[in-house]
Amino acid sequence: MANRARQQQQIRLSGRQLNSKRNESWLKNIFTHIAAALIFVLAANAETLAIPPEESPLPFKEGENLVFDISWMTVVAGEGKLHVKKRLDYNGSDVLKINISSKSTGWVRKLHKVDDTTFTYFDIDKRYSHMADIRISEGRYRKHKVITFDQKSHKALYKVNAKEPKEFDIAPNSQDALSALYFLRTMRGKLLVGKTVLIPMFDDKKKYMLEVEVLRKERIKLTQGMVDTIVVQPFLKSEGVFQRKGKMWIWLTDDEFLTPVKIRSKILIGSFYATLRHSSGVDINYIPYKKKPKPKKQ
Repeated sequence: MANRARQQQQIRLSGRQLNSKRNESWLKNIFTHIAAALIFVLAANAETLAIPPEESPLPFKEGENLVFDISWMTVVAGEGKLHVKKRLDYNGSDVLKINISSKSTGWVRKLHKVDDTTFTYFDIDKRYSHMADIRISEGRYRKHKVITFDQKSHKALYKVNAKEPKEFDIAPNSQDALSALYFLRTMRGKLLVGKTVLIPMFDDKKKYMLEVEVLRKERIKLTQGMVDTIVVQPFLKSEGVFQRKGKMWIWLTDDEFLTPVKIRSKILIGSFYATLRHSSGVDINYIPYKKKPKPKKQ
């Protein structure tokens, strides 16, 4: 009981600190990181960002759903979902609508209520973003951001709440944080241990290059079984949601799907973990644990 009381007090203190900054959220940061941090291992320059051949099949499909538990100091504090929701026509382009959502759960929700959602329109043939819609609901704080990409003219319109949209220059084939995760999953073969790679991005009114180091391959343990993964570490450069402070590591399945299964984000007090709890619409090669031999009868 004493440990639980200390954990609740620490979460209350963390919630007060985050609310005072208003544009940050511990849960939002983790699940935005799931989308954003996983985009980093794409390419070293504009040439390597060439669109994959149209005949190469996408490693994800309509209906794919990934559900994560978010924990902090052994406390399960929230839930996040990545969902390839549906295929549709967007201004004449064949796109997939992809959603990410996060929410606080259990008694943590009583201390700090979080309900954040983002969706992107991912071009199936050209494999870049057409639009991102971000809705943030955390405690009393509300924010609605929309980024509309004009990939032909290399421009983006950025709109916040009811304010007039502003136009920004973008790099060719720029991604938003969520679409880039799914673009990453089409780039099997680019993840080479010991290499550092970059990707042009537009997010939070900024055009910038994101950098990640491909660290190692590792077999990790999940509830469902063991999984062979590739571990990457992003070096975040932008302010706001993607803080310069702290460190982050991401585990992707070491197969043609490059499915995110775990993320660790080190903060001032401890670390957050997002761990895959359930998946559907994608194949994950779980290696079963060895069963302990039954004791022989005397």
